[in-house]
Amino acid sequence: MINFRYHIVSLMAVFLALAVGIAVGVSLSPSVDEGILAQAQQDRNQVTALRSELTRRDNLDTYRSTYDQRTAQLVLAGRLTDSRVALVVLPDAPGAVVAAVSDAVAQAGGRVVAEVKVQQEVFDPTQADTVDRAVADLGMVGLTDDMTPATKVGWCLSRAIASKNAGSRDVDARTVGRTLASAGLADVRDDQDDTAQLVIVITAPTAAQPPATEVTQAHVELDVGIRDQPGNVDHIPVVVAGSNSDGLDGTDVGAIRTSSPASGELSTVDVADLPSGVVTTVLAGKEQLLGEQGHYGALGRADDALPAVR
Repeated sequence: MINFRYHIVSLMAVFLALAVGIAVGVSLSPSVDEGILAQAQQDRNQVTALRSELTRRDNLDTYRSTYDQRTAQLVLAGRLTDSRVALVVLPDAPGAVVAAVSDAVAQAGGRVVAEVKVQQEVFDPTQADTVDRAVADLGMVGLTDDMTPATKVGWCLSRAIASKNAGSRDVDARTVGRTLASAGLADVRDDQDDTAQLVIVITAPTAAQPPATEVTQAHVELDVGIRDQPGNVDHIPVVVAGSNSDGLDGTDVGAIRTSSPASGELSTVDVADLPSGVVTTVLAGKEQLLGEQGHYGALGRADDALPAVR
């Protein structure tokens, strides 16, 4: 990403090149105009100032990073004690964010019992028949023909990895997981033993070219399907964490907040690409486990910066 540091370094290079050129010209032409010499000195002063600004910003970045790390340890301690968490990773979600959320869950005393990557085919309208055929043989009670493919996969994925009750995955959960994996829809591992009581869905960052609306909507349908697990009166707690500090246009979090009927049920975080946003994601998970919900971060329709720490 082109940031302020990039511009500073570029300007430094330009001024240095100009200063060198002027110096060479001076050596070749002793009668050079004094104005050029003054310009060379001004350029050198500008380079010095830019170097100082770059150092200042490096120091600030170091401070912020150290502060975030040490504060996170205090804020997260004990928030998810003995809680079992599944990370559902949607296409193009940043691996660094997945790793950061996983580490934060551990810091909070929780345990990541599953990390499942959902494949792009689930959301591709041209693959709808293939997805339908893959889940049809499971015969899950509650699945209907009027459900979208993404909703069906969400239901199946929830049954495969999550449960409100503590315990091991049963035979049906393992069968569903194998079906999703063999169909290439989601990489549910067969050696996952424990069910998750909280699901954190990690989504893609803000894109310069937003995905088609129907694709984003399909992502939301999967999230809702995970929450509304078939055969379970109690909903599965779900937090949707978006790496969206650059904006909400065309993002899953934006779609949930602006157009989804589930906006009052799912929790969202719009700054999961920031260290503070990772902490907020864990706190939103704690809130969901307590039966509450909210939208957090810095962008449109956020209820607050973060949930109450408790």
